Formats: sequence, structure tokens, C-alpha cells
Amino acid sequence: MINKKNKKNIYFEYDDVTETSIGIKYEKYLYQCQSKYQNIEVIKTNKYGNVLYLDGCFMLSEKNQDFYHNECVNLIPKKARSILIIGGGDFGIANILARRSAISNITIVELDEKVVKTSKKYFPKNFKLTKTQSSKIKLVINDGMIFLKENNVNHDCIIIDSTDPVGDAKVLFSKRFIKLCFLSLKKNGILIQQSGSPIKDMASIIKPLIRKYKSTLLKDIILSSFPMPLYPSGTWSFLSAKRKV
Repeated sequence: MINKKNKKNIYFEYDDVTETSIGIKYEKYLYQCQSKYQNIEVIKTNKYGNVLYLDGCFMLSEKNQDFYHNECVNLIPKKARSILIIGGGDFGIANILARRSAISNITIVELDEKVVKTSKKYFPKNFKLTKTQSSKIKLVINDGMIFLKENNVNHDCIIIDSTDPVGDAKVLFSKRFIKLCFLSLKKNGILIQQSGSPIKDMASIIKPLIRKYKSTLLKDIILSSFPMPLYPSGTWSFLSAKRKV
């Protein structure tokens, strides 16, 4: 939400759960479009570089973004070779993984093609890779649920790098989707899913996901929290679990 009354240009993100706002001072409003799925905005800031918002929620910045990406990547087993990313159209996680010599293929299934196009223009570093590294990545513009139903391929790791369970992203937190992820993992494969803030989303997102994981026979469920200064509450999390059978 842009504050037009204040002399300073400040982009405010309001969080309904905590009833608080996080504001970022910006130098220039760079881009806005309404895709089929969401409102996409990019602002230019001095401290964080370009910043991406989807439906008014902070998603990505050029600077100070490593907390999220590194936490996710550190949860992936070193021997993992085949990675499936549901979401992740900004290529932030894929860029890091493509540099791992052990990883042979990365499939990104992104619902909104405009997210990819916007990220390429305003976050170009995420797309800078060698030919060998780029050849590992396959981009598919599709719904994650449909992709899993139609593709009978098993992966060492599946990453759900999605927005919160609102609108089209709700299905990515459903029991039937988790079941499809389970079936698409190899034995001892790992599922990693962004799970909101452990401070404000424990009852609404994290505990329901854990119950769905358990009912799907996923094991070794771990909640990993980490600092994320520009996300509501300043703390975020990933849930991870293994398919052991």
C-alpha cells in the first residue's frame, strides 16, 4: 500500500493477523501490473535495491534476501540430484542450486508467467548463470497441482516456494496436494515448504500443515525458523519432512 499523504515515499504492508504495518522508504515506483492471478509491483529502494510485492505482500529484494534462500538451500541434502520447485519464478533459489555440482536437474513450476518476466527485468542477477548451470533448469508455466498429477516423476527434493495460503496458493497447503508431493518423492526424499511466521501463523498454517504431513506418512518433520526483516513479525519458517517408505 503506497502512502501518498506522507512527503516521504513509503510502501506499507499491512498484516491483518498482527494488526501491524511494515514500511519501506523507496526512491521510485518502478512497475505495476495486474496479472491473471495477482497484483505485481516493483519499487526501487536505497537500502534493499529493487523490491517485489505480490498483492501488497513483500516477496523479494535485491539485497538482504539471503536469509530466506540460504535457509531453504541448507535444508536440502547434499546428495540430492533432482529438485522440483513449486513457485520460485523469481529464480532466487534455483540460481543457488544450479551452482551445486551434485544437482543434475531443477524443474521450476510457476503459475504466473508475469512473475518470471518481471523478475528477469528487475532482478537480473537471479538469472545470471553459466550455460552448464542454466542447462540444469527447466521452467514450466503451470499449476503445481496439475503438474504433479500429470507428471509421474520422482524427485530427491520438492520445494514449495509459494505465497501464503490465500487465493490460488491455498491448494498448495491442502492435504491432497501434500499427498501428491509425497507420491512424487523418492524414498528418503525431502519436502520443504515455506510455512509462514512461527510467531503469528502457528495455529493457522504451521500446525495444520504438520497434521497433514503426519496423515500423509511424511516423517522426521522439522520446523526451521530464521530472521526475515521485511516479513511480518521479522521471523519466518520452513517445514521439512521425509518420505521414508
